Amino acid sequence: MAALFTTPKRNDTTAGTHVAEPDVRRRIGLAHGSWRRVTRRIVVGAVCALTASSLLMPSVSLAAEWVKVGETKYNAGTAAGDETGTWSWDGADDLKLNNYNGGEIQAAGKLNVNYSGNNIVTADWIEGIKASHGKNENAELNIQGNAGSTLSVTSTEDAILSTGNINIDGAGSVNATSAGFDAIDAEGDLAIKGSGNVNATGVSDGIRANGNITIDDSGAVTARATKDKGIGTDKNLTIKGGGTVEASSADGEAIWSGGNINISDGSQVKASSEKDAAVEAKGSLAATNASLNANGVEYGVYAHKGITLDHANVTVRASKGRYGGAIALFTYQDDIVVKNGSTVDAFAESEVSAAFSTRNDRPNEEGGHIYISDSVVKAIARYVENGDGPIPYSENQDGETSPEPQGENIGIIAQTSEGVTPAVISIIRSKVTAEGDTAAIFARAMSADGKTIGTIKIENAAIQTPEGGKVIDYRKLRDGIYEAGQAIGTGDAVIDSPYNEAVAKSMVIAPPEVAKPEDPKPDETKPAESKPAESKQNPKPEGSKPTKAVAASITKAKTTGVLAATGDTSGAAIVATVLAGTAAIAAGTMASRKRS
Repeated sequence: MAALFTTPKRNDTTAGTHVAEPDVRRRIGLAHGSWRRVTRRIVVGAVCALTASSLLMPSVSLAAEWVKVGETKYNAGTAAGDETGTWSWDGADDLKLNNYNGGEIQAAGKLNVNYSGNNIVTADWIEGIKASHGKNENAELNIQGNAGSTLSVTSTEDAILSTGNINIDGAGSVNATSAGFDAIDAEGDLAIKGSGNVNATGVSDGIRANGNITIDDSGAVTARATKDKGIGTDKNLTIKGGGTVEASSADGEAIWSGGNINISDGSQVKASSEKDAAVEAKGSLAATNASLNANGVEYGVYAHKGITLDHANVTVRASKGRYGGAIALFTYQDDIVVKNGSTVDAFAESEVSAAFSTRNDRPNEEGGHIYISDSVVKAIARYVENGDGPIPYSENQDGETSPEPQGENIGIIAQTSEGVTPAVISIIRSKVTAEGDTAAIFARAMSADGKTIGTIKIENAAIQTPEGGKVIDYRKLRDGIYEAGQAIGTGDAVIDSPYNEAVAKSMVIAPPEVAKPEDPKPDETKPAESKPAESKQNPKPEGSKPTKAVAASITKAKTTGVLAATGDTSGAAIVATVLAGTAAIAAGTMASRKRS
């Protein structure tokens, strides 16, 4: 088991070993970035004081100090343009393009590029469109186009670059292609807004920023990278606006954030990488009222500080990485939370694999828990997809068998160590299908005294398969450290290995049958209350009370055995069932810890 659950380090040789080193960029931009948010408030409105201070350091950008179009440079204060009207500059901060087809566009300070028609910018050995810090003005690049208009920028360097912020807005289409570096690069913040489309293809990054990236776009954003990240930001990534975002990389993460990733507002995100994680966040990842499709190598989604899926539709795949491991959904130092009608399909395939995995071995960090409520989850971990799984025992040259199993493949696993908060897997009013060639579901805690135990808690749901399935205990002393936890399986004995035959390799947990309510009497407006069944494996959470809406749906539920009527209830039906009492459910409590 240890191979899946050691402390992750970038250069380890196990599946849980992916903590990336800081991203080393060829442009750090610290000197310019330190001035980027400098503002001044003059209490006494002395014009001379304002002028003097502006000469000492870059101020809030007001206009371009100069503009270069093609081979010609134009200084501020004098309007310029070409005779055919394909471009014009007002001498300050506005540059208009109308069916422009020419060389690079450069500026010092703030530049607003407004385009209409079909515009083409081509540059060799220099950036296609660039705004850089001037002597007195910060760099700021704003690009806006009308519906039906396009701006296509191609360069052997960065296609679009600002040493400050970049804002892309409007209903037009921006196409940026770099044959050598990044397609779109902001050394400050980057914002894509409006209803237009943005297509960015880079040999290095597709879209990147030293600051925050915000995509608030109802159109489509596509970012492709050959050697680095499809979308990468050193700070936070926010995707909203209800549009589609597609990121891919041939050799790096499709989406990478040095902070948090937040996806919401009906947005649809697709991320795929051929050699690395599809999505990685040094902070947390949250998908709320949104969809996420991630297909990666070694990791599908890896968020160091927790994963929250709230009314989200998520599909995640992870294939074998360079160190022989694969985890579809993984967090280190925090929890995985799936709630409010989410639908999650997670699959991982490798010698060492897990569909859901959370781990914590740091006493000062929370984490090591998986909470699933009012949702539908499918979690499958395979040694080989569509195969018969690993060979249970290996054979040596003399034909003798060795009692060492091949592979570690667990559908859902939570683990803590060093005596920190016990690992917990909590399933509430949800349908959960879990499969693993080693075990379907497993919770484990490691401690020196053996008092910390990983637990599986099931509330207002029942084990459908295996028949006679229940929560069984696990305990083992390994190298002076106690491992204590639980799994789903059969039998009454305490197991000492996840490979034990009593451990279920396939498991289905689902809410009980919803009884058809009787017609209420004229003076009745609420269904009668009833209590959910309790058992040793399904204890009533301390301090929690079943709400009326949930209690009314419980009919002779048991933690063990097979549901009498519903059988393999469809995901849609389960979601409809568990959301029937939305108002009441919202007031419910988690089994071991209230989650917001």
